Amino acid sequence: MRLKPTNGGVAAEQVYFSRNAPNTMGGQVLLDGVLYGTNNEGLTAADFDTGETLWQETEGGPGAILYADGMLYVHYERRSRAGRGHARSLPPARTVHAAEPPAHPRGDREMAWAYPVVANGRLYIRDLGSLWCYDVAAE
Repeated sequence: MRLKPTNGGVAAEQVYFSRNAPNTMGGQVLLDGVLYGTNNEGLTAADFDTGETLWQETEGGPGAILYADGMLYVHYERRSRAGRGHARSLPPARTVHAAEPPAHPRGDREMAWAYPVVANGRLYIRDLGSLWCYDVAAE
């Protein structure tokens, strides 16, 4: 949507519509004209101006996204179908590093919606009654 001023108000204009765009509850991040986020399949990237999907991950599902220190971090609401990491960092070059908690407290049907947090070189992920901390400081 694009907002435009009108006589005494604001009008909304649809620029494009895409069900594949990053559109889940976990927010989106805009970097250099690319909108990163998740949809029902997993992590995705779209051209901000056109809505065209640039690439799509097919595991993980919806999640919350954060940009910090040149990296994107995603905390998926469920474990990925392949059982791999539930937090991923993704630099713009698309090299993926996965981090999986040593003992996951969630069952197959439980979901978590907490946003990842980076502070003082550490990534914090809260998931139900657990908190994990990863050293992500630049070398």
